[in-house]
Amino acid sequence: MKIGLALGGGGARGSAHIGVLMELERLGIRPSLITGTSIGGMIGALVAAGLDTAALITFFKQLTVGHIYGLPGGAAAISSNAKIEKLLHDTIGHDASRRIAFADLNIPLAVVTTDLVTRKEIILDEGDVVEAVLATIALPGIFPPLKRGKHILADGGLLNNVPFDVARARGATYIIAVSLSNTAPYGTPVEETTPPPDVISRALAFTQRRPTLQILSVINDIWSDVTLRTRLAISQPEILLRPDMGTISIFDTHRLEEGIQAGQQAVQEVEAKLLADLINS
Repeated sequence: MKIGLALGGGGARGSAHIGVLMELERLGIRPSLITGTSIGGMIGALVAAGLDTAALITFFKQLTVGHIYGLPGGAAAISSNAKIEKLLHDTIGHDASRRIAFADLNIPLAVVTTDLVTRKEIILDEGDVVEAVLATIALPGIFPPLKRGKHILADGGLLNNVPFDVARARGATYIIAVSLSNTAPYGTPVEETTPPPDVISRALAFTQRRPTLQILSVINDIWSDVTLRTRLAISQPEILLRPDMGTISIFDTHRLEEGIQAGQQAVQEVEAKLLADLINS
């Protein structure tokens, strides 16, 4: 059995991926290959580079607004990606003279991007890993797109937010896919268990409770589900996890523990099937 792990996009909700990984580790399930979009591509790169779940938590705690957003972002975005690029290099890079390449990874990885020129999906699985991650997380208008050859690459979630089909195309015979768009209905009151750690994050969290931004978040989730259903109509993963993200928004990085718990619970709900499938493989 060649296990493929397909990690979907969803910004700060990516903490659920950590919970999923913790449970898979507990069950002794290790992916043979990883595919990811946006935050799923970032988490996938960290895992493929050798980070364990404890290191993932440490990394995620650094993803505060002050640590990842910086001005100016140029004409194409409101934020520079310089801070998050440095964080990635500090975490998985070798040194300034030799950046980590896909060939250096412990687990084969592919990340999904969208080419703004051709409007087609571009899958990255060779070359500079950090560069590929910066492309797949380049949410239009937030982070700048990445120029790579003749392509202008942005967030892969525009076309393929849960790339389980990419894992299948790369030889996975058993796929565990994780979608992060299972959220509370529009208008659900927000009850946070952990307050944002800094003034900027608290201000952003407050603005996200405004109806306009809540609507934008719902639209994002609807579109993510549309791209997922389109691909599910063609083929399906053996396991599709949809952690209950509740009211966690794509910017709520401070709600780390809630996201982890959601990911853990999603795996626990299918644990019997997972173990049965492994035994019978």
